[in-house]
This record gives sequence, C-alpha cells and structure tokens, in this order.
Amino acid sequence: MVQGDPITSFDVSQRIKLIQLTERRSLNSKQSLEELIDERLKIFTANRYGITIDDAEVNKMFANMASRSGRTSEQLTQALSQAGIDARILKQKMRADYVWNNYVRGRFSSATTVRDSDIFAALNAKGADVAKAQRTTEYTVRQIVLVVSRTAPPALRSQRIAEANALRRSFTDCDAGVAAARQLRETVVRDPVIRTSADMPPALRKIMDDTPVGQTTQPEVTQAGIEMVAVCSRREVVGESAQKREVRNELQSKQFETQSARLLAEARKSAMIQYR
Repeated sequence: MVQGDPITSFDVSQRIKLIQLTERRSLNSKQSLEELIDERLKIFTANRYGITIDDAEVNKMFANMASRSGRTSEQLTQALSQAGIDARILKQKMRADYVWNNYVRGRFSSATTVRDSDIFAALNAKGADVAKAQRTTEYTVRQIVLVVSRTAPPALRSQRIAEANALRRSFTDCDAGVAAARQLRETVVRDPVIRTSADMPPALRKIMDDTPVGQTTQPEVTQAGIEMVAVCSRREVVGESAQKREVRNELQSKQFETQSARLLAEARKSAMIQYR
C-alpha cells in the first residue's frame, strides 16, 4: 500500500513484462515493486501540487505512441494484450512520467541552469576545441517548391522531377537561379531564411555543408510537390555551436535527473508505505 493505493502481485508481474517489452531490460519482483512504488509516489506528490493529467490526455499520448509505430490505439492495445500486458499498465506509467516531469521542472526550473564555465569544462574533458565550440555556421537559404497535386498521375510527377533536376543543373547563383525558378509553372520560391548549424540535426547539417554556395540540394518528393533548398550564403559567426548545445543539453539532463532523484527520495521519507 502506497498512501492507501494498493500495488498487487498482478501489477508487479505486469510491470516486469512491460519493461521487458518496451525497454529490453529484465526486472525481478523486488525491482518491479520498487519501480511501482516510485510511480505511485510520483503521481501522489505531483497531484498534491495540483499537477494532474486527465484520462483523455493520457489516451491522446497513448494514441501518439501508437501512431509513431504505424498503429492505431486499438492495434497497440491488441499488441500489448498478445504480450500478456494490460494497456492500463502502460498508460499508468505514462501518466506518472508526465506529471512528475512537470512537477520537477516547475519546482526547480530556476535551479537547473548550466554556466558556460561548466560547458567549457565538459568540452575540455572530451578533448574538444573550446574556441571552435563558440562559433557556428550561419546559412541563408531559399526553399523552392515545384507544386504537384497529391492526386497527380505518376507521369506528371516524373515530369516535375525532371524539371527540378534541370533547374538544379543550371543553378549557379541564387539571384539568377531564383529568377529561373520563378519562370517555371506552378513553382513557389520562399523568402530567404537564415538558419544556424546549431538548429539543425546532424543529417541536415551535412547536406547544407555538402551543398556549394549558390547551388541547391537534391530535389525531394514531399506532400507539397518537389522541393529543394538553395544555399545562398554560408559563413561562420560567433554563436553557440551544435556541439556546445549538445553538451549544454547533456548537463541540463544530468541536473534534472539529480533533482528528480532527490525529490523522489524526499517523497519516500514522508510517504506511508506498507508491505503486506
């Protein structure tokens, strides 16, 4: 019993199966029970501070999880059932994680700050170039879309891909290339946008770096049609690099984990936990 809320042997066995399926790690009965106790305490403590989530929101989170794996909520529920797991067990874990994360962030948002000196120390420990970590690459880009209807026949789509490839071959600078793009039928050229390497995932950064200035990325088929991006300028500026941001995020995550562990330990000290 945790604050009057029961944990049964069925809950323990369900937790073991859930963790094995979703996290690929094994728990014994004692470890499973302790995790369930923590879960109940997280919900109880967060609720005391008015941090809750209703069933509709939990169901929406469950549906989003199912969607990411290409399934519906019903299909995910069925898949869990086939593994001997009640979907309620997963939803309870999602509820606990949600309210607890919001509780920890709300309670210690001002305390979880990372100083530049901490970041530089971490970078030095990794053998990174600290000076380089304080610079970032700035790109000026323009998106070009050759519009193709979703219901367009394959022949038309192929024709537009050929047009995009021809434009790309003739694209040698943004001014002339954009002017040529605007001469094409049903083609949209977006206004210039400035982006930094720190704001891009690694795969996109590589594409931007591999594309010569004044040229475009390879045409890509999207829902809007055939898209490509013209790299109009690229320069190094003072700013937070992707590496520095990654280290900052790592240190913030460690701070959050430390705060979370301390709060959970405090909750255990004041909780009424009975083993029967």
